[in-house]
Amino acid sequence: MTNENEYEEIPYGSASRSIDVRGLLLKITGSWKTIILWMLVAGAIGVFIGFCSPKVYKVTSKLSPELSYRSTNGNLSSLASLAGVNLNSLSGNTDAFRPDLYPEIIESVPFIVDLFEMPVTLVEKKDTIATTYYDYLLNHQKKAWWTTVMGWPFDLLNWVKGLFKPDDEADEDPQHPVVDKYHLTKHQYGVYKLVKKHISTTVDRKNYMLTIEVEDQDKVVAADVSQLIIENLKQYITEYRTEKARKDEEYYQEIYDEARDEYIAKQKEYARYYDANLGTVSRISQVKQQQLQNEVNLLFQIFSTASQQLQLAKAKVQQETPVLACLQPPTVPLKGTPSKLNLLVTYMFFGFILSLVWIVWLKDWIKGFRKKD
Repeated sequence: MTNENEYEEIPYGSASRSIDVRGLLLKITGSWKTIILWMLVAGAIGVFIGFCSPKVYKVTSKLSPELSYRSTNGNLSSLASLAGVNLNSLSGNTDAFRPDLYPEIIESVPFIVDLFEMPVTLVEKKDTIATTYYDYLLNHQKKAWWTTVMGWPFDLLNWVKGLFKPDDEADEDPQHPVVDKYHLTKHQYGVYKLVKKHISTTVDRKNYMLTIEVEDQDKVVAADVSQLIIENLKQYITEYRTEKARKDEEYYQEIYDEARDEYIAKQKEYARYYDANLGTVSRISQVKQQQLQNEVNLLFQIFSTASQQLQLAKAKVQQETPVLACLQPPTVPLKGTPSKLNLLVTYMFFGFILSLVWIVWLKDWIKGFRKKD
């Protein structure tokens, strides 16, 4: 009798695709020395990179800006916010400087150039150096040795160009440079790009939470730059939002001063005339006195109205002043990156993966390739 199992079809290529898991594990465990060697070498490379790389500190700040718009239908706004859509921003009732445009403001040339003059105090080898943020970025930045090696051809090229082309920035004072925001020099534009690289800003589209991250090799400088960015942003937005209200205040201040001076002058004129004609029964003098009294009363009404308008204008300035609440103020960080321990673990892990690739596949593939030759 024929066994039914003899007629069972075996899928083509199933034997070739099967994996000998037990043999693979024996192959890996048998090469444990190779794996440890690869991990130690990779870990040593990671630690070496950690010692050669300058440490960078990150300061994170979070701001909650005040939204200035007339709210639309409350239910629709709530539903739209769940979908990440702000109906108020589509209704045309917002400012020209919306919170989602704040990153563009911070990364603009005028805004970053205003940071150049920030005072910086550095401690290098027991020496204290007082300079500016511009000079610090231009002359006091540490670089990894491979960055210097890779950049020396460009430095040599610039040096050769300088022999034939005079350097217009040779006489520039690095601590107090003369900066034209509309025409930056080569060094100034380089520092601008470096500052822009150190600053990262993001806005949450749902609640407009503004997050500012500043990276720097000096942890105190990173915190100071972050604080100055917040202060300058508040001033920048305040000046824009209150510009018309401040002009109205200045206008009503002029009217108030003029009305006050005219009222005081007319009051003095009435007092002098009253004292000079005291006891006089002349009808003409009485009419003149009544006329001056009416003028004093009229100027007092104008002065009182101007005073009210001035107070309203001042209140309008206060009302238009935006509130930029700092939910997470900048603080000096305690730890920087890269961490030598993290680099050690990361590179040892990569060494482990590469050793497995070598043992399982690459080593046999190279042997087979050589046999074909």
